[in-house]
Amino acid sequence: MIDFPLVQGAQSSTRSALRAVEKLTSILTVSAYLSVVGCFLILTGRIRVSPLGFARRVLAALRPPFKGDLVELIHERGNCYVAPLARKLISDSNGRSRMKLFEDGQELPYPHSNHDDIREVGAGRYSHWGDAVFFSSSDNSDPAKNGRRYSVREI
Repeated sequence: MIDFPLVQGAQSSTRSALRAVEKLTSILTVSAYLSVVGCFLILTGRIRVSPLGFARRVLAALRPPFKGDLVELIHERGNCYVAPLARKLISDSNGRSRMKLFEDGQELPYPHSNHDDIREVGAGRYSHWGDAVFFSSSDNSDPAKNGRRYSVREI
């Protein structure tokens, strides 16, 4: 019997291509099934979805992440300062914020903090609420006067 290496190589690559197509078909079938089930659950009211919140999340996923410096720092009470944001983003008041706060390039350690904890304890706690960031500096100093740069980045 004569071996034809080119023919064997072609058969091998054909088999691997068929396996790849089978995997892709399986993935697409499962994805379509899960999409249909999800739509059914939403339409029958078994899963509640706010149309406005859903639209906001979809749009947030499509646009580039927000980043910028906090320039207007307003003392609220205790250790808490408020900085308005230039863009309306999903915050902890209407979902789960994806905002990270940085002090001189170092991420502050306590996101999604309770506002009373920010006021009373401070120590780098912060919360993205509505159109503003409520925060304290890492050492509870006045962020408007301590010479540090505060910036935010959406992840």
